[in-house]
Amino acid sequence: MKRVWGLLCACTLLFGCRSADSPPSEPFQFPIAVFVQGKPNDYWDAVLRGLESRLDLPGVQLEKVFFAPAESATVVQRMREGDWRAVAFCASSDAWAKRCVDQTLQAGVPVVLVGADLPDTARLGYVGTYYYDAGRKAGAWYARRVAYGEVVVIAAHPVPRAVSEFWDGFRHGLLFNQRVQARLVPLSDSQNTPSVIQKVQSERGVRGIFLMGAEVAQQGVGVARRMNLGVLSWRESANDWYLSEQIDMLILERPEEIGVRTANLLRNLSQGRGADLQIVYVPYEWRAR
Repeated sequence: MKRVWGLLCACTLLFGCRSADSPPSEPFQFPIAVFVQGKPNDYWDAVLRGLESRLDLPGVQLEKVFFAPAESATVVQRMREGDWRAVAFCASSDAWAKRCVDQTLQAGVPVVLVGADLPDTARLGYVGTYYYDAGRKAGAWYARRVAYGEVVVIAAHPVPRAVSEFWDGFRHGLLFNQRVQARLVPLSDSQNTPSVIQKVQSERGVRGIFLMGAEVAQQGVGVARRMNLGVLSWRESANDWYLSEQIDMLILERPEEIGVRTANLLRNLSQGRGADLQIVYVPYEWRAR
Protein backbone atom coordinates (compact mmCIF):
# COMPACT_ATOMS: atom_id res chain seq x y z
CA MET A 1 0.00 0.00 0.00
CA LYS A 2 2.86 2.33 0.84
CA ARG A 3 4.46 1.60 -2.53
CA VAL A 4 1.22 2.48 -4.36
CA TRP A 5 0.86 5.71 -2.39
CA GLY A 6 4.43 6.68 -3.14
CA LEU A 7 3.96 6.04 -6.82
CA LEU A 8 0.87 8.28 -6.89
CA CYS A 9 2.76 11.08 -5.13
CA ALA A 10 5.64 10.82 -7.61
CA CYS A 11 3.28 11.02 -10.58
CA THR A 12 1.55 14.07 -9.09
CA LEU A 13 4.87 15.85 -8.54
CA LEU A 14 6.05 14.99 -12.05
CA PHE A 15 2.86 16.34 -13.63
CA GLY A 16 3.08 19.53 -11.55
CA CYS A 17 6.68 20.12 -12.61
CA ARG A 18 5.91 19.58 -16.30
CA SER A 19 2.92 21.97 -16.11
CA ALA A 20 5.05 24.64 -14.47
CA ASP A 21 7.83 24.27 -17.07
CA SER A 22 5.53 24.43 -20.14
CA PRO A 23 5.19 27.92 -21.66
CA PRO A 24 1.78 29.62 -21.63
CA SER A 25 -0.21 28.94 -24.77
CA GLU A 26 -0.40 31.98 -27.08
CA PRO A 27 -2.05 32.16 -30.52
CA PHE A 28 0.46 31.99 -33.38
CA GLN A 29 0.64 35.29 -35.27
CA PHE A 30 0.45 35.55 -39.07
CA PRO A 31 1.18 39.17 -40.08
CA ILE A 32 0.41 39.55 -43.79
CA ALA A 33 0.71 42.77 -45.82
CA VAL A 34 -0.76 44.08 -49.08
CA PHE A 35 1.16 46.88 -50.83
CA VAL A 36 -0.57 48.61 -53.78
CA GLN A 37 0.86 51.40 -55.90
CA GLY A 38 -2.14 53.66 -56.39
CA LYS A 39 -5.16 55.04 -54.60
CA PRO A 40 -8.08 53.19 -52.99
CA ASN A 41 -11.11 52.78 -55.26
CA ASP A 42 -13.95 50.32 -55.72
CA TYR A 43 -11.73 47.93 -57.71
CA TRP A 44 -9.26 47.58 -54.85
CA ASP A 45 -12.11 47.61 -52.32
CA ALA A 46 -13.43 44.46 -54.02
CA VAL A 47 -9.99 42.82 -54.07
CA LEU A 48 -9.55 43.54 -50.36
CA ARG A 49 -13.01 42.16 -49.56
CA GLY A 50 -11.97 38.90 -51.18
CA LEU A 51 -8.70 38.88 -49.26
CA GLU A 52 -10.38 39.58 -45.93
CA SER A 53 -13.02 36.90 -46.48
CA ARG A 54 -10.29 34.22 -46.70
CA LEU A 55 -7.88 35.70 -44.14
CA ASP A 56 -10.44 36.21 -41.37
CA LEU A 57 -8.68 33.62 -39.21
CA PRO A 58 -7.31 33.52 -35.64
CA GLY A 59 -3.84 35.04 -35.53
CA VAL A 60 -3.91 36.61 -39.02
CA GLN A 61 -3.12 40.34 -39.04
CA LEU A 62 -3.69 41.98 -42.42
CA GLU A 63 -2.04 45.33 -43.12
CA LYS A 64 -3.11 47.29 -46.23
CA VAL A 65 -0.80 49.94 -47.69
CA PHE A 66 -1.53 52.20 -50.68
CA PHE A 67 1.46 54.24 -51.83
CA ALA A 68 2.57 56.77 -54.43
CA PRO A 69 5.78 56.44 -56.49
CA ALA A 70 7.39 59.14 -54.31
CA GLU A 71 7.09 56.81 -51.30
CA SER A 72 9.03 53.97 -52.94
CA ALA A 73 12.04 54.15 -50.57
CA THR A 74 9.80 53.80 -47.50
CA VAL A 75 7.81 50.97 -49.08
CA VAL A 76 10.80 48.81 -49.98
CA GLN A 77 12.12 49.18 -46.44
CA ARG A 78 8.79 48.19 -44.90
CA MET A 79 8.46 45.18 -47.20
CA ARG A 80 12.02 44.02 -46.63
CA GLU A 81 12.28 44.63 -42.89
CA GLY A 82 8.74 43.91 -41.74
CA ASP A 83 8.04 40.74 -39.80
CA TRP A 84 5.74 39.44 -42.52
CA ARG A 85 4.75 35.84 -43.09
CA ALA A 86 3.79 36.74 -46.69
CA VAL A 87 3.27 39.85 -48.83
CA ALA A 88 0.97 40.74 -51.74
CA PHE A 89 2.31 43.45 -54.06
CA CYS A 90 1.08 45.50 -57.04
CA ALA A 91 3.24 48.09 -58.81
CA SER A 92 4.33 49.29 -62.23
CA SER A 93 6.91 47.23 -64.08
CA ASP A 94 10.16 49.09 -63.52
CA ALA A 95 13.59 48.49 -62.02
CA TRP A 96 12.46 49.68 -58.59
CA ALA A 97 9.49 47.28 -58.41
CA LYS A 98 11.62 44.32 -59.46
CA ARG A 99 14.31 45.23 -56.93
CA CYS A 100 11.63 45.60 -54.25
CA VAL A 101 10.28 42.09 -54.89
CA ASP A 102 13.71 40.49 -55.06
CA GLN A 103 14.93 42.14 -51.85
CA THR A 104 11.79 41.08 -50.00
CA LEU A 105 12.27 37.49 -51.17
CA GLN A 106 15.93 37.59 -50.15
CA ALA A 107 14.76 38.59 -46.67
CA GLY A 108 12.82 35.31 -46.55
CA VAL A 109 9.34 36.74 -47.16
CA PRO A 110 7.19 35.07 -49.89
CA VAL A 111 5.73 37.54 -52.41
CA VAL A 112 2.51 37.17 -54.43
CA LEU A 113 1.89 39.72 -57.20
CA VAL A 114 -1.65 41.02 -57.71
CA GLY A 115 -3.04 42.53 -60.92
CA ALA A 116 0.31 43.25 -62.59
CA ASP A 117 2.91 40.52 -63.06
CA LEU A 118 6.69 41.02 -62.95
CA PRO A 119 7.95 37.95 -64.84
CA ASP A 120 11.65 38.80 -64.37
CA THR A 121 11.42 38.41 -60.58
CA ALA A 122 11.51 35.33 -58.40
CA ARG A 123 7.94 35.91 -57.15
CA LEU A 124 6.10 32.84 -55.86
CA GLY A 125 2.68 33.69 -57.24
CA TYR A 126 0.67 35.96 -59.50
CA VAL A 127 -3.11 36.48 -59.52
CA GLY A 128 -5.03 38.74 -61.89
CA THR A 129 -7.14 39.20 -65.01
CA TYR A 130 -5.57 38.04 -68.27
CA TYR A 131 -5.81 41.46 -69.93
CA TYR A 132 -3.98 40.40 -73.10
CA ASP A 133 -6.49 37.61 -73.66
CA ALA A 134 -9.45 39.92 -73.00
CA GLY A 135 -8.04 42.46 -75.46
CA ARG A 136 -7.35 39.85 -78.13
CA LYS A 137 -10.90 38.54 -77.86
CA ALA A 138 -12.36 42.04 -78.06
CA GLY A 139 -10.20 42.91 -81.07
CA ALA A 140 -11.26 39.74 -82.89
CA TRP A 141 -14.92 40.61 -82.19
CA TYR A 142 -14.49 44.03 -83.84
CA ALA A 143 -12.61 42.44 -86.76
CA ARG A 144 -15.69 40.32 -87.48
CA ARG A 145 -18.29 42.98 -86.76
CA VAL A 146 -16.77 46.02 -88.50
CA ALA A 147 -16.12 45.83 -92.26
CA TYR A 148 -13.67 48.73 -92.42
CA GLY A 149 -12.70 51.97 -90.66
CA GLU A 150 -11.32 52.69 -87.19
CA VAL A 151 -12.07 51.48 -83.66
CA VAL A 152 -11.07 53.77 -80.79
CA VAL A 153 -10.16 52.33 -77.37
CA ILE A 154 -10.59 54.88 -74.54
CA ALA A 155 -8.95 53.50 -71.42
CA ALA A 156 -8.01 54.07 -67.78
CA HIS A 157 -7.51 51.32 -65.22
CA PRO A 158 -6.17 51.24 -61.62
CA VAL A 159 -3.97 48.19 -62.28
CA PRO A 160 -0.57 49.21 -63.69
CA ARG A 161 0.00 47.93 -67.23
CA ALA A 162 -3.58 46.66 -67.57
CA VAL A 163 -4.20 49.14 -70.41
CA SER A 164 -0.98 48.32 -72.29
CA GLU A 165 -1.56 44.56 -72.01
CA PHE A 166 -5.17 44.89 -73.16
CA TRP A 167 -4.06 47.12 -76.06
CA ASP A 168 -1.45 44.59 -77.21
CA GLY A 169 -4.09 41.87 -77.30
CA PHE A 170 -6.65 44.14 -78.98
CA ARG A 171 -4.30 45.01 -81.85
CA HIS A 172 -3.43 41.37 -82.38
CA GLY A 173 -7.08 40.31 -82.41
CA LEU A 174 -7.87 43.03 -84.94
CA LEU A 175 -5.38 41.56 -87.42
CA PHE A 176 -8.12 39.20 -88.61
CA ASN A 177 -9.43 42.14 -90.64
CA GLN A 178 -6.71 44.26 -92.28
CA ARG A 179 -9.29 46.88 -93.31
CA VAL A 180 -9.97 47.87 -89.67
CA GLN A 181 -7.52 50.06 -87.76
CA ALA A 182 -7.38 50.83 -84.03
CA ARG A 183 -6.37 53.82 -81.93
CA LEU A 184 -5.68 53.96 -78.18
CA VAL A 185 -6.64 57.03 -76.13
CA PRO A 186 -5.26 56.54 -72.59
CA LEU A 187 -6.75 58.81 -69.93
CA SER A 188 -5.11 60.01 -66.74
CA ASP A 189 -8.48 61.33 -65.55
CA SER A 190 -11.67 59.45 -66.40
CA GLN A 191 -13.67 62.68 -65.97
CA ASN A 192 -12.41 63.62 -69.44
CA THR A 193 -14.21 60.65 -71.02
CA PRO A 194 -17.36 62.51 -72.26
CA SER A 195 -15.37 65.21 -74.09
CA VAL A 196 -13.08 62.59 -75.68
CA ILE A 197 -16.09 60.57 -76.87
CA GLN A 198 -17.75 63.64 -78.37
CA LYS A 199 -14.58 64.46 -80.30
CA VAL A 200 -14.12 60.87 -81.49
CA GLN A 201 -17.73 60.57 -82.66
CA SER A 202 -17.35 63.69 -84.79
CA GLU A 203 -14.53 62.09 -86.78
CA ARG A 204 -15.29 60.39 -90.04
CA GLY A 205 -14.21 56.78 -90.33
CA VAL A 206 -14.77 55.80 -86.68
CA ARG A 207 -16.87 52.63 -86.66
CA GLY A 208 -16.61 51.55 -83.04
CA ILE A 209 -15.67 52.66 -79.51
CA PHE A 210 -14.41 50.51 -76.66
CA LEU A 211 -14.43 51.86 -73.09
CA MET A 212 -11.89 50.15 -70.82
CA GLY A 213 -12.28 50.65 -67.08
CA ALA A 214 -15.33 50.90 -64.86
CA GLU A 215 -15.13 54.66 -64.33
CA VAL A 216 -14.45 55.38 -68.02
CA ALA A 217 -17.48 53.26 -68.88
CA GLN A 218 -19.60 54.97 -66.22
CA GLN A 219 -18.71 58.39 -67.64
CA GLY A 220 -19.05 57.35 -71.27
CA VAL A 221 -21.98 54.98 -71.81
CA GLY A 222 -24.56 57.74 -71.53
CA VAL A 223 -22.63 59.92 -74.00
CA ALA A 224 -21.55 57.41 -76.63
CA ARG A 225 -23.92 56.45 -79.40
CA ARG A 226 -24.52 52.73 -79.73
CA MET A 227 -22.04 52.31 -82.53
CA ASN A 228 -20.38 48.93 -81.94
CA LEU A 229 -19.89 49.98 -78.34
CA GLY A 230 -17.88 47.70 -76.03
CA VAL A 231 -17.03 47.94 -72.33
CA LEU A 232 -14.60 46.41 -69.84
CA SER A 233 -15.72 46.95 -66.25
CA TRP A 234 -15.50 45.37 -62.81
CA ARG A 235 -18.90 46.64 -61.63
CA GLU A 236 -21.81 44.21 -61.71
CA SER A 237 -24.11 47.07 -62.75
CA ALA A 238 -22.49 46.97 -66.20
CA ASN A 239 -24.66 43.92 -66.90
CA ASP A 240 -27.67 46.25 -66.99
CA TRP A 241 -26.14 48.15 -69.93
CA TYR A 242 -25.85 44.96 -71.89
CA LEU A 243 -29.32 43.67 -71.00
CA SER A 244 -30.90 47.02 -71.92
CA GLU A 245 -28.93 46.99 -75.22
CA GLN A 246 -26.99 50.18 -74.43
CA ILE A 247 -23.76 48.34 -75.27
CA ASP A 248 -22.97 45.54 -77.70
CA MET A 249 -20.14 43.77 -75.88
CA LEU A 250 -19.16 43.41 -72.22
CA ILE A 251 -16.07 42.10 -70.45
CA LEU A 252 -16.66 41.88 -66.71
CA GLU A 253 -13.71 41.42 -64.34
CA ARG A 254 -13.94 39.62 -60.98
CA PRO A 255 -11.75 41.62 -58.55
CA GLU A 256 -13.27 40.04 -55.44
CA GLU A 257 -12.35 36.60 -56.77
CA ILE A 258 -8.84 37.92 -57.43
CA GLY A 259 -8.67 38.76 -53.72
CA VAL A 260 -9.92 35.32 -52.70
CA ARG A 261 -7.38 33.48 -54.82
CA THR A 262 -4.57 35.78 -53.70
CA ALA A 263 -5.50 35.06 -50.10
CA ASN A 264 -5.36 31.30 -50.78
CA LEU A 265 -1.77 31.63 -52.02
CA LEU A 266 -0.81 33.89 -49.10
CA ARG A 267 -2.24 31.42 -46.58
CA ASN A 268 -0.31 28.52 -48.08
CA LEU A 269 2.95 30.44 -48.34
CA SER A 270 2.66 31.88 -44.83
CA GLN A 271 2.40 28.31 -43.52
CA GLY A 272 5.35 27.05 -45.56
CA ARG A 273 3.29 25.32 -48.23
CA GLY A 274 3.25 25.77 -52.01
CA ALA A 275 6.82 26.89 -52.71
CA ASP A 276 6.47 26.47 -56.52
CA LEU A 277 5.47 29.42 -58.71
CA GLN A 278 1.71 29.62 -59.29
CA ILE A 279 0.18 31.79 -62.04
CA VAL A 280 -3.58 32.25 -61.58
CA TYR A 281 -5.68 34.01 -64.22
CA VAL A 282 -9.10 34.71 -62.75
CA PRO A 283 -11.79 34.16 -65.43
CA TYR A 284 -13.68 37.19 -66.70
CA GLU A 285 -17.28 37.19 -67.94
CA TRP A 286 -17.79 37.72 -71.68
CA ARG A 287 -21.00 38.84 -73.37
CA ALA A 288 -21.38 39.91 -76.98
CA ARG A 289 -24.10 40.13 -79.63
